[in-house]
Amino acid sequence: MRSQGAGGGAARRSGWAAACAVGAAAALVAGCAPSRCDRSESANPPVEFTEATPAGGIYETSAPDGELLYFPGGMRYALKHGLGARPRWWQVYLSFESDGTRRGGTLAHAAGNQAEVTCADDEHLIVMNDSCSEYWLRVVVGGADGADEGAASAGEGAASAGKCYGDDDPTPADP
Repeated sequence: MRSQGAGGGAARRSGWAAACAVGAAAALVAGCAPSRCDRSESANPPVEFTEATPAGGIYETSAPDGELLYFPGGMRYALKHGLGARPRWWQVYLSFESDGTRRGGTLAHAAGNQAEVTCADDEHLIVMNDSCSEYWLRVVVGGADGADEGAASAGEGAASAGKCYGDDDPTPADP
């Protein structure tokens, strides 16, 4: 009798192992694989955004309840801020709603690789989504003043040489 119980336990363990294997395979198919989107710059060159202008020394891509920028995994924006000098600070917000707070949606500060500032100069701020998640983006930039005009040094985590975007871009184009 004991041998049947032991054999039954082995069969149950085999069944659980099979179920776990099927679950793991389903998780991989559902998107838990480590590399499911291409975040490279060659696949996602910066898109220049010029549709916002500064007011009172502050640049906003949109109002909190305005139309936010679509920000899928790998996306890069070259935000033409129009401040005339390199900004001293920036705040990056994300939402799951295209119109931010207009219809009860929310905005939250980006964290980690959700939104990385890769370059800041006197004309552009480059923001990239280094995750594979899809968001809607709002950026607020300020603190530029005439004393810093023409400065190309950047803040934390940003490139520090040359121009961020355009003809003066120091990075070579992909062949």
